[in-house]
Parts: sequence; C-alpha cells; structure tokens
Amino acid sequence: RILLSAHFPLPLIVNTRHLENMASAGDDAVYAIATSVPELNVTSSVLTAAARHLGEHCKLVNDAFTKCKVANGGDPKKCAFAGAQVTKCTRDFFTALKTSCGETFDAQWKCLDVNNLEYHKCRETQSKNDECVFDKMGLTGAFATYDTSRSYSSYHDA
Repeated sequence: RILLSAHFPLPLIVNTRHLENMASAGDDAVYAIATSVPELNVTSSVLTAAARHLGEHCKLVNDAFTKCKVANGGDPKKCAFAGAQVTKCTRDFFTALKTSCGETFDAQWKCLDVNNLEYHKCRETQSKNDECVFDKMGLTGAFATYDTSRSYSSYHDA
C-alpha cells in the first residue's frame, strides 16, 4: 500500500500482481489494464484549478509512472499498470477535493473559467481554496502560494 499523505491512503487495484503480469501478455491485456480505471471528464478550468494540489497529492504514483516510461523507452504498454494508478489517484483526489473543499474549489475553477485561466485575476478564490486544502486535506503546499497563511511573499499586485 502506498500512502500519498497522512489523510489519503491510495487503495491499489485489487490483485495487482495479476495486472502487472498481464502487461506483458499482449495488447488485449494491456488494454484491459489501461481501461481498468475510468477516465476523468473535467474541463481545463477544473484541471488548472486543481493542478498544484493534485501534483502534490499524486506525486508518488506520478513519479513511478515517469520512471517506468524512462526505464522502458517510453513504451506505453509496459507502463499501463502505472498509468492506471495515476488515473485512480487523480479520481480519488477529485472525490476528496469535492468532499472537503467543494465550495471553495468551485469558486476557483469558475473564476478561472470566466477569466481565460488567468490566475492573477483569481487570487482571492485561489487563496480561499488553498487554505481549505491545507486545513482539510492535509496537503502541505509544497509550492509557492499566493496570499495564504503559507505565502512566501505577498502577490497582491500580481
């Protein structure tokens, strides 16, 4: 079991050894692995609003996927299992985000949506969402924040 943060353990796909063995069995098996986790249907505004926190939450599985691709010359068939884990982590993250910070997250992505994804026009909603994620989801904000309790400096003029 891989722990992504103190609050969100990543439940791995059941019978992982079987799926890992399938990756070398052929195209049908690889396809079964790659489609074992449903894709996400989100807009660019939603993905942009969540990106920094998603990156922190899913860092371990993202790193594992990247290492797999490098080790296998970028062959997607050999990394189908790791790719499914990235998708699962992302789905789990969005579920937790909506449960913990749905109102502040909705305000942030909607602001980005109407402002052509320009963060500097959405600092107020971003700050409120960041604070919620820090407080309720246990993420540490391992990146520069803007006008939050964890800011490195003030960006009011940005």
